[in-house]
Amino acid sequence: MIAGPALWPTIGWIALAIFVQSTLGRFLAFRGAIPALVMIPVVLYAVRMGGRRGAIAGIVAGLLDDAFGAGTGNWTIATPLVALGAGTLGRGFFSDGFLIQGLLVALAVALRDLVYWTLERFEGFPHGLGILHLHVSLIQAALTGLLTIAYLVARERFVADRTSVERYP
Repeated sequence: MIAGPALWPTIGWIALAIFVQSTLGRFLAFRGAIPALVMIPVVLYAVRMGGRRGAIAGIVAGLLDDAFGAGTGNWTIATPLVALGAGTLGRGFFSDGFLIQGLLVALAVALRDLVYWTLERFEGFPHGLGILHLHVSLIQAALTGLLTIAYLVARERFVADRTSVERYP
């Protein structure tokens, strides 16, 4: 039996996160880094449901990120790979604490950016700008991790989990 959140509400949260990140992201920016809000539902879903199901959410998130960000398809490659890793890692240890999940999201954001910029480098992105993107990526990972912790605390305090389903594989 598989117990956990359904995929459709997670896709709704991914779409909402992409919308907020695309429209209001500049108001959340700190030192040029906009939090990767789309990674919050992807990683939290992957931790609860496993790597393969998390990769499905990652594909949807990557496609939407590339569509709204005029990307070249690299987010569609990077996001499911990181979701697969986060889901596999999340199954290997006790990951119910707010701090652990926030750190896992921050690590996932940093790894996603690493995969993305590696793919961009293969496409001919100038090598000299790597340090600038590294600094922005680390700030982005920290911001996203802090927002994840704030979201998890608020969700625990104010929301009852009504999106869980139980089904047999």
